[in-house]
Amino acid sequence: MDIEWLEDFLVLSELSSFTRAAQSRNVTQSAFSRRIRSLEEWVGIPLIDRDTVPPRLTMAGYLFRDTAREMVKQLHETRMALGHRNYAFSGTKFFVSHTLAAHFFSDWILKLNNRVNGLKFELITGETYEGILSLSNARCDLLMIYSSPLAPMTLEDKAFPSIFLGSDRLVPVVAPTESGELRFPLLDAKTRNLPVLSYPPDTFFGRLCNGIVRFTSSHPQFNVIAQSSSSRVLHALALNGIGIAWLPERTVKADIQANRLIYAGSEVWACHLEIRVYTSGERARQLKPNLWQNIKGLQESSALVA
Repeated sequence: MDIEWLEDFLVLSELSSFTRAAQSRNVTQSAFSRRIRSLEEWVGIPLIDRDTVPPRLTMAGYLFRDTAREMVKQLHETRMALGHRNYAFSGTKFFVSHTLAAHFFSDWILKLNNRVNGLKFELITGETYEGILSLSNARCDLLMIYSSPLAPMTLEDKAFPSIFLGSDRLVPVVAPTESGELRFPLLDAKTRNLPVLSYPPDTFFGRLCNGIVRFTSSHPQFNVIAQSSSSRVLHALALNGIGIAWLPERTVKADIQANRLIYAGSEVWACHLEIRVYTSGERARQLKPNLWQNIKGLQESSALVA
């Protein structure tokens, strides 16, 4: 049995997609599927129900998941304790979602650096659920992601404490017409197909968008023109007037002020977001002295200024 098989299984259990999980693991889908099959043969029972869409864990899969997570965690911690790191850098490992890495992290870490002498860090970026898996398996020290009740996290509050860093909204935006009018108003979603730039449904933003649509009183008609897990890609497409995109408001503020993008709908079509940094109780004790307390202090001082 190979540890990679366990890591593959845990990624698949989070993403519920063989395609996305294979991409996350940087292997072909056929190779990824073979490794999952090999794990099932080693365990001696099916762990994945492939007849459902998306694929789900079997009852045995759910029981095995906690064991697999603990095994991977202990193996990595033992390896680190023995000094067998595959890199010499000893800074704090941050996993930050792609969008926050591009638009929030750099300003925030500069403020934190002013409070913590000699702060060194390694930045890893990826999709939200990849980050959750990374923190759960002790492969990062701190996790910075968006959070929303529309897409609940699998991180338990007691085991994975978090600090609130700021607010944002996921808002529908579209490029205006040449005359400055709303190109694709969401008010028209009942009567005509509106072009939409979407996220894959198994991503965090994809789940949020599905939740927004589900909780509206109307039954909108959308025509998905393009799909990407990257908000930066959808942002660029929206600027070109291709369709409506749901994007974090912080990332489009300048475009809205310059009238390059405008809101495609009312508050009903938006979703509140929180920016949070997570750690595990165990990782918090291993962080640079007072780092977690300094993060709390930075947020408290920012709240007083606001």
